[in-house]
Amino acid sequence: EKIKGPMDFSSKNFMSLKDQHDFMKQIVFPESVPNDRRLALSDDDYSLLYREMSILPRQSKYPKYKSSYYDSYCKFFMYGDSRGTIPDHIKIFNKVGQAYGFILDNAYIIDLENKVEFILTAVVYHNNNETINDNNYEYESISIPFLAKLGRLIHNFEQDRPKEHLPVLDRFVR
Repeated sequence: EKIKGPMDFSSKNFMSLKDQHDFMKQIVFPESVPNDRRLALSDDDYSLLYREMSILPRQSKYPKYKSSYYDSYCKFFMYGDSRGTIPDHIKIFNKVGQAYGFILDNAYIIDLENKVEFILTAVVYHNNNETINDNNYEYESISIPFLAKLGRLIHNFEQDRPKEHLPVLDRFVR
């Protein structure tokens, strides 16, 4: 049934963009959070979380994915507009969302070769026909390519930016 008027999203957004970004910081830099706000996770728990957040479909043993699940499947920043192989020196720890023309990626990205790290969180809305819930959105043609380009721009900026201290990335490559 087509309803004229705006859709009420008040019950659909359970976590604000800022809260998601802050949660990513809490996951990847637990020591930066006061003890009373830290997650009750062990080192093994964090290792499991990092592995599962960064794993690519081709790296998964269980479940074993078909080749139709390319590396950038649900890795929108930097590679979302490509079906190629993500280099092994790039790790993307992320959580994505996609609904009603909105697409979101919340990621901690590291480049082991170039000693680059950054957290990036973005949401894009695109809906040419202005009809919600018709499954006709421009994810592949506009939104995902935008997020991929945004990720590459930030990566290039961080790669070229002079750094007083290089990141220590050991805990993310076990």
